[in-house]
Amino acid sequence: MRALGAFALLLSLFATSAHSSEPRPYDVTYTAKALGFSATAFRRLTLTAPEHYTLENSLSLIVLGANVGSVSETSEFRWEDGTIVPLHYEYEQTGLSASVESVDFDWEKGLADSRSDDESWQLELSPGVLDKLSYSVQIGQDILNKDLEEFQYEVLDENQFDDYLYQITATEVLDTPLGKLNTVKIERIRSSQSRRRTTVWLASDWDYLLVRLEQVSSSGTETELSIDTATMDGEPITGI
Repeated sequence: MRALGAFALLLSLFATSAHSSEPRPYDVTYTAKALGFSATAFRRLTLTAPEHYTLENSLSLIVLGANVGSVSETSEFRWEDGTIVPLHYEYEQTGLSASVESVDFDWEKGLADSRSDDESWQLELSPGVLDKLSYSVQIGQDILNKDLEEFQYEVLDENQFDDYLYQITATEVLDTPLGKLNTVKIERIRSSQSRRRTTVWLASDWDYLLVRLEQVSSSGTETELSIDTATMDGEPITGI
C-alpha cells in the first residue's frame, strides 16, 4: 500500500485554478505513477452557489483487476475578495492503511473542529488559514494578481498550523496529451537538511491549472502526476 500512500500525497498537493475575477470550474484527469504502479486521478472544481465552490480529488489503485485502495479528498470554500475562505475539508483513504480526516471551519466563532481517525481537536483560527487542499487554489490566484516570486501560506493539518512556502523557478513549455502548454515551474522551499522535494508545473494560459507534479518523499520514493484530459468552463483545454 506504499504506492497508494504516495498517490494520496500527490492528490493533496496541487489543484490550482485562478482567474482575474474568480476560479473557473474544471474537470481534469491525470496519470499518477509511483513504485512501479500507475493509476488515474480525477479532479473537479464545481461552483455550487454564488462564490461557493467544491474541489474534489479521487484516485483508485487497481492491481490485477482488483481495487486495492482508494483516496478521496474534498474542500468546500467561499471565494471572498480574491481570497479562499475554507468551510469544510474531508479526506478518506481506504485499503490496508485506512484513514479519515475532516475539518469544520467556524469563522464566526474563530474556531476549527479538526478530526483524524479517533482523535479530535479544537483550534483557534486566524485570518488567512487554509486547509490542505484549498491553499493550492490560492497559489494560482496569487501568481496571477501579485508581482511575487515566493508564496507563503498557513495551512491547518490535524492539530497544528504549518507554513507552506513555494518559489517560482522558471517558465517552460511542456509537451502533453493536450498539446504544448506554457507553464510556470514552482518548487516548494524546505530546509537544507530535508530529502523531500516537490516540483510543480502550472499552465499559465489556463488559469495556472496543474500540468505536472514530481515528488520525492523523505524515504526517497519518487512519484509523479501528469495531465491527460482537461476541460474548463465545459470547453476542452488545448495547447499553443
